[in-house]
Amino acid sequence: MQIADTQDTSWTSPDTVNFIRCAVKKAQPDLVVFSGDQLKGYGITFNIGDRKANPKLAIDNLLKPLDEMNIPFTFIFGNHDHQCAADKKQQLEIYKEHENCLAFNADDTLDGYANHNLLVMGEDGKPKLNVLLIDSLTMSLKGNCTSLSKNQIEWYKKLRDELKEKYGDYVPTMVFQHIPVPEIWNLLMEVPKKKGVSTGYREHAGKFFDLNPEYCEINSRSFVWETPSTLKGMDEFEAMNEKGDVFAMFFGHDHNNSFVGEYKGVKMGYTQGCGFNVYGPAEKRGVRIFDFDENDVKNFDTTTIEIKDLPEFKVTKKIRYNAYTYAPNSFDAALPLIKCAVAGVVATVGLVTATKIIKKKK
Repeated sequence: MQIADTQDTSWTSPDTVNFIRCAVKKAQPDLVVFSGDQLKGYGITFNIGDRKANPKLAIDNLLKPLDEMNIPFTFIFGNHDHQCAADKKQQLEIYKEHENCLAFNADDTLDGYANHNLLVMGEDGKPKLNVLLIDSLTMSLKGNCTSLSKNQIEWYKKLRDELKEKYGDYVPTMVFQHIPVPEIWNLLMEVPKKKGVSTGYREHAGKFFDLNPEYCEINSRSFVWETPSTLKGMDEFEAMNEKGDVFAMFFGHDHNNSFVGEYKGVKMGYTQGCGFNVYGPAEKRGVRIFDFDENDVKNFDTTTIEIKDLPEFKVTKKIRYNAYTYAPNSFDAALPLIKCAVAGVVATVGLVTATKIIKKKK
């Protein structure tokens, strides 16, 4: 199970925790992967009370359902986790206090933190699946993403080759990271403006996009409600596509997207946000499930669990839920609203000033 963008605080939403609990109970996964932005590090409530204790409280709250059901998990960092009082190293130590945590930091010399991999072994004692988790680092306040560092890519290549040497062949590898690679754009196509398509920003300003049926598996659970905010550069995808070991890459980051497509033999996909204390895709908040056959892991099945699939789950904080459903999903999306607000303030101030001048003249 992939859980993306819970993005919560020490004042953790009970809806987020209960949604995870209900989804895990329904799916009974062998492994849960949190794909970044577990914490809303910029959240004001992280600075209320004990700033150093608050990150632990938030993490512990989010992991309660997994602790209760004894479910193994691992995670990667997103671009917001580190913005609270606990840095990535300190947060990893908090996660590791939970006995079912499988995450670790593979190499202290690498950029980012908690870059690691997990091997899933078959009944014959050989690895059938390599789960690779990479820290996609951070981004600017305006939403401009960086790229993976050279040492992260070289680490992946070294790991890939070491596994081949040890086991006699490349191990099929599935990559999880928070921010998607730019190649995800190849799964979209430009379309006329209409309801249900996503609006482009920056270099895509004035354009509108939808899923490309040539590359995407389109069904009732597929949607792209915001244009991808992607890493820069092409080096990562090219390196991972070089030997054919990487057959899948899945991301979070853009909460309002959930789809799967294939590009150059690699299945790529989004998992929508599942947090109720941050913007999200209304009733389509969810998690993603992957089912594998150890004899053919590359032909896996995947679907999502949404609110509608969990009759026992009920939203309790409805005002907050509605507010975040219609909240802007990025700085670019919020900018028109900010401009309108500023214009309104200026107009109001101008009107008040003009009224006072008129009254003085009278």
